[in-house]
Amino acid sequence: AFTSSAGKDLVRREITIGDQSGSSITVTLWGDRAKQDDKLFENSPIVKLEGVLVKEWQGGRSGSMLETGALNFNPEGPEAAAVQSWWKEGGSTAKLSQLSQQNPGLGRGAANAKSVDVEEMRKAAMAVGTEPEVFQIVCRLATVQTRKQGEPQPLYYMACQEPREGTTLFCNKRVSEDGYCAACNRQGKQAARLNIRCRVSDSTDSAWLTTFHEAAQGILKTTAEDIQALESGENGREALEAALRRKYFQEPMQVTVRAKLDTYNGESRPNVTCIDARPVNRAAHGRAMLKSINQMLQTTLAGGA
Repeated sequence: AFTSSAGKDLVRREITIGDQSGSSITVTLWGDRAKQDDKLFENSPIVKLEGVLVKEWQGGRSGSMLETGALNFNPEGPEAAAVQSWWKEGGSTAKLSQLSQQNPGLGRGAANAKSVDVEEMRKAAMAVGTEPEVFQIVCRLATVQTRKQGEPQPLYYMACQEPREGTTLFCNKRVSEDGYCAACNRQGKQAARLNIRCRVSDSTDSAWLTTFHEAAQGILKTTAEDIQALESGENGREALEAALRRKYFQEPMQVTVRAKLDTYNGESRPNVTCIDARPVNRAAHGRAMLKSINQMLQTTLAGGA
């Protein structure tokens, strides 16, 4: 949960839905729908969803319920009966094909992400080859680059929100100042998309990461629309930068990073990108830390023997 600059509660809940097609997808619920009693979601109820926007990112798909959408529990009708029958006849134990990645926007390599600290990630990134490597770190936001050579650095761009031809997915290409999209060859709907460089830190080191829209919203715990509203508000850029500074060194995050070797002007150098950021699962992180401590103790004891 987080609060927008306008004081709006932006609580969200992610649910995974599946049916007899053998596929499942993660859908994000917002606001009052997300705050419904947990008991409603227990024991895998039959649900009917209307008004869900499906987006594609890094080979996976995920849904987000629109404000005008609807979520109904235990609906009636032939479709609901078919899902209920499938569930009782083996669907409850079936292995479903996940249309959504386990972590949105991570891509297939994230399943093998190495859990490291920031220092280890930096060293590994410097030695990475042409094949991307994926790491997971637990860290805090230290800085957002808001200026470059003294000049304000753009934190977002306006992107085309017209559907791609033959799909329900948005174009998302950058539009010109007058809203023209070269890819769609027209002016249409547009929305802000974040594109930031941020520095993250833990007890071992810090690192600069290139961070795009979905991951950037996770890092900043706010939306692109709120960033845009702050900058265009009464105190403009000053208010925006002050709001960002208040986010530094707050709650720890679990950040997924992809490193690969890119070529710039004929020179090869590592490109380190944040592809996902979310609150730390403290229970899982605590177990991982205990496991690491036990391994170190066993190594020390074995060496002493």
